[in-house]
Amino acid sequence: MLKTIKIPEEAYRAAKRLGKELEKEKAAEGIYNVKLTTAISYAISNTLSELEKKHRFRAAAGGWKGADTEKILDDIYRGRRFRTRNLTFE
Repeated sequence: MLKTIKIPEEAYRAAKRLGKELEKEKAAEGIYNVKLTTAISYAISNTLSELEKKHRFRAAAGGWKGADTEKILDDIYRGRRFRTRNLTFE
């Protein structure tokens, strides 16, 4: 269902420019004639995706507090010494 919203003139021009850039760059497979609503939807979903990434990053901050980093690093480097794949050539 489509809704009518009011946006500032500057945002309208930016959305039109984004639509033209999406067409030119073929940002998504099968995009040839980008409508204004498609450009706005693309911008909104892209922005939300970036905000979610930032939120996940911030939520992880401090997650390692109190961890024994020396032991973790030792485990990582010890694990790298052994092959995990059996490489045989005939």
